[in-house]
Amino acid sequence: MNLTFLRKHPLLFVIIIFFGLLFGSRVVAANLKLDFAAQNSGSLKSENPQGITIAEQQLPVDKLLKLIQQRLLIAHDVARWKWNHKRPIEDRKREQELLLKVRQQATTYSLESDRVAAFFQAQIEAGKLIQTVDFQNWQKQGIKSFPHVPDLNQTLRPSLDKLNTEFLFALTELTPVLGCPQIRELIQSRSQVIIQGNGIVKQVQSLAISPLLQFQSTSCKVSRPKSSAIPFSFPTGRSANKDESSERYFSNQQKSSNKNCGTMVNQR
Repeated sequence: MNLTFLRKHPLLFVIIIFFGLLFGSRVVAANLKLDFAAQNSGSLKSENPQGITIAEQQLPVDKLLKLIQQRLLIAHDVARWKWNHKRPIEDRKREQELLLKVRQQATTYSLESDRVAAFFQAQIEAGKLIQTVDFQNWQKQGIKSFPHVPDLNQTLRPSLDKLNTEFLFALTELTPVLGCPQIRELIQSRSQVIIQGNGIVKQVQSLAISPLLQFQSTSCKVSRPKSSAIPFSFPTGRSANKDESSERYFSNQQKSSNKNCGTMVNQR
């Protein structure tokens, strides 16, 4: 298309110019829109660089609190085994071994060993509170022994060890935000809903979560969501073919978590 042709057809020339200008303006507008979106996104990220919302954190918080509940409920069977075998509630040697082990594991999970030890110490003490009340009740009732109690070494302790590993995963997920006031409030409110069951009184519940409420942070970036929470994937660290007896125990424990611990006793 040469200049002579365009002179003979001025209308076509105008149409070409018009569409050229229209196309160019749209390209410029699109680029401006992209620049604005990028700047806006950067501004949002600077306000909340971690992109954390309370709704997103409720799932891992609930996971940790459910692990605490499971451990507390196991305390009843531990107490029954000790009652049957005339063993004391407190086992200092076992406690020190556990605390030493979790301190060593804490470094693997990039956790502070003192905080991890304090958390597990609280779980131990809360469990002993439940066992103490059980012993007192059974003594008043004149109970001599319990039938069909899971073995402490073959079933109960492997189950507790499995929970301990899951605790470390859960703490790893939550540690970056545990110091946030909003997360502490969430833990307190959700614990009243989740940490429930036979023998789990307010004192036990408060003791179990107390280390989680002592974290402090000066750079907390948690915001309240404007939309629904993003699905959260939580690692369990479980092996499919490992500790089958403890897996069966957890299944049975879940079914009987709300039953009275004084059932099926053998009185002499």
